[in-house]
Amino acid sequence: MEEGLIIGLDLCKDFCRISYFVSGQEEPADLVFSEEENPYVIQNSICKKKGEDVWLIGQEAYETALLGGGSIVDKLLRLVARQGFATFDGVQYSAEELLYHFLDETLKYLYAEKKTKTVLQIMYSVQELNTAVLDAVIRCTKRLNIERKRIHIISHTESYLYYVLSQRRELWSNISVLYDLSGDGLNYYELEVLRGMQPNVARARRTFLEEGFSLDILDSAPGRKMADNIMTSCVDRMLKKKLISSAYLSGRGMDSCQKWGENFLRILCQRRKVFFIENIFAKGAVYAACEYLRETSSYPFSIMCEGRIDVDISMEVTQGNNMRVLNLASVGNNWYETKEDFDLIPDQETSIRMKVKRLEERMPIIIDVPLKDFPVRPQKVTRVNVGLSFESEKMFTVTIMDKGFGEFFPGTDKTVRKTFTIGGGM
Repeated sequence: MEEGLIIGLDLCKDFCRISYFVSGQEEPADLVFSEEENPYVIQNSICKKKGEDVWLIGQEAYETALLGGGSIVDKLLRLVARQGFATFDGVQYSAEELLYHFLDETLKYLYAEKKTKTVLQIMYSVQELNTAVLDAVIRCTKRLNIERKRIHIISHTESYLYYVLSQRRELWSNISVLYDLSGDGLNYYELEVLRGMQPNVARARRTFLEEGFSLDILDSAPGRKMADNIMTSCVDRMLKKKLISSAYLSGRGMDSCQKWGENFLRILCQRRKVFFIENIFAKGAVYAACEYLRETSSYPFSIMCEGRIDVDISMEVTQGNNMRVLNLASVGNNWYETKEDFDLIPDQETSIRMKVKRLEERMPIIIDVPLKDFPVRPQKVTRVNVGLSFESEKMFTVTIMDKGFGEFFPGTDKTVRKTFTIGGGM
């Protein structure tokens, strides 16, 4: 394998973490940012020094701003999602520009630690697949001289799935669960392998639990007792009738659960293997990134989770004298990276017809994108460009543009665009 870094970067709303592989490692390692209380975490804050082209991040950004040495923006990802702006030294910067500098400074920690800037793959893990954020992250990373083919983004749910499936089989032979408790609340993840399909399906789901609580309550004895009661009730309600192979805990709230969660841990550990994993999403992203460097997958499953589509989309076309099926999207594809663009010559067709088949349904749904407003021309002298892209795992758009046919029938660029919601009465 080529020498270089395989990076998993957990990019949360308020902070980020990095795990990585280098040649010879058997497990992803965690990057240490500081010797402070949370050494594996760096806050998503950025500061520009007054009068200098110097950017500071994390705790250093807060300290500089506190001493009046510059202005600071924290919770940077939230600003990116809003496509907002911030002003430093009288100059306005877009959130994307600030994100670029933040990622640049963040990765410098890893480059300095490992004494290399060669990136084989970088996989970002985010909790919410917001298109504005995803697009900005891709553009910023490309500016850091990392090729587009080496940059990928998955959900926390998928990172969790890859982490668990990379462990011993006995830990995922039945159901595996994760409780992630952070400042954003309590998220519950569940993974199971559905057998009897070809191939078997690994399915993971995330649920935001209303039982979540502010981490501030852990600062007092009554608050810790309340947290223990909440989590004990939550586990008792959710897991009582399930066959659990493994349970994982992560997040800033769980790193001290041995101090506040006596009853919670006692019930959770009954006949179950339980693990606290500091950087589970960053580590899972590393395992997922490794897939892009292999000729054959290490995971003989169709992956179903947040960020993956559950439909096959195809259309029948004629090539020469033969009819063939053109596959446009497949169950388990990453929706953000599923894009098709190709030319067709309609033969007396008044619409472009596609078949959409969901994973658990026997019969496909037929969808049509009409060509009624396109110029009328003789048979087989109209060429159209067909594009397909997804806005989420449940929504895709088909775009058709008139390209004409040579000099005698120039294209008009007339465009028809139609969006479909999967499971929404297509």
